[in-house]
Amino acid sequence: MLKLLLGRAGTGKTTEILGTMAREGERRPQLLIVPEQHSHDAERQLCAVGGNGVSLCAEVLSFTRLASRVFSVAGGLAEPVLDAGGRLLLMDVALKAVEDRLKVYVRPSRKPPFLTQLAATVDECKGANISPERLFEVAGQVEGESGDKFYDLALICGAYEAYCEQRGADPRDKLTRLAQALTTCGWFQGRDVYLDSFTDFTAQERQVLEQILKQADSVTVALTCDSLEGGQEDVFSPARRTAHKLLSLARQLGVPVEVETRMEPSVQAAKGIAQIEKHLFSARETSLSGCPQGVELYRALSPYAEVERAA
Repeated sequence: MLKLLLGRAGTGKTTEILGTMAREGERRPQLLIVPEQHSHDAERQLCAVGGNGVSLCAEVLSFTRLASRVFSVAGGLAEPVLDAGGRLLLMDVALKAVEDRLKVYVRPSRKPPFLTQLAATVDECKGANISPERLFEVAGQVEGESGDKFYDLALICGAYEAYCEQRGADPRDKLTRLAQALTTCGWFQGRDVYLDSFTDFTAQERQVLEQILKQADSVTVALTCDSLEGGQEDVFSPARRTAHKLLSLARQLGVPVEVETRMEPSVQAAKGIAQIEKHLFSARETSLSGCPQGVELYRALSPYAEVERAA
């Protein structure tokens, strides 16, 4: 089952997930997946809610740490992986292998900045699950220099992937390998899975989610948006699009869906902060009466000073 837990900030989505994990942990294993930068805070919050013993039945992982856990069971953990320097060297080797067939990059640069940009482009393609074959298809559909650039990029990506299979795995392929491993390894059987603090999922992450939905007893995804319906350009539109993609995926797999929308704040915030949260991105002008608590106006002299103050 897929459950979407929707609500604005401060409506208690994370608190509900952590409380459920602590209660249901005695019945079956619980797993919380969060972005890498939130994993430490999420682990601390889980222990604060469930106590020290909650780690026996529930854990917090990111997608990359999840891949390592699955590889330790399904195999592949000891496979050699390229580091940043190795990726640039292999990209240089791939360029040399196809340079006589390139159209736009007839004399490709061997300098690190150019190789770094190529590696970043390959990362974008891998994150969006765009294969070299797909790039060749697009190259045949687009005329002029743009089509030639797609053709060159397809050649470079294809050569790079071929060398990766021989020399070492690209770290950007880790989630693709994870999705493939889950097709034969039922690691999520009997587990309740929760995903929190995400706004969107990459194509690779959606591949993994597809396998999780097939195996897990339940999958709960918390998204910060006020409802499934709304404008295409408001502040909640990215999370709303993610919700619709997940619903579409669940329908394709025949997985039942439940949507819960939390409206009331779980903790009473200062009145000024609550008004800011509610009206900051509103098209209507709203004034704060009196002396709002918890709100301070700071005028920065430069964007750098503004970011520094926020940090």
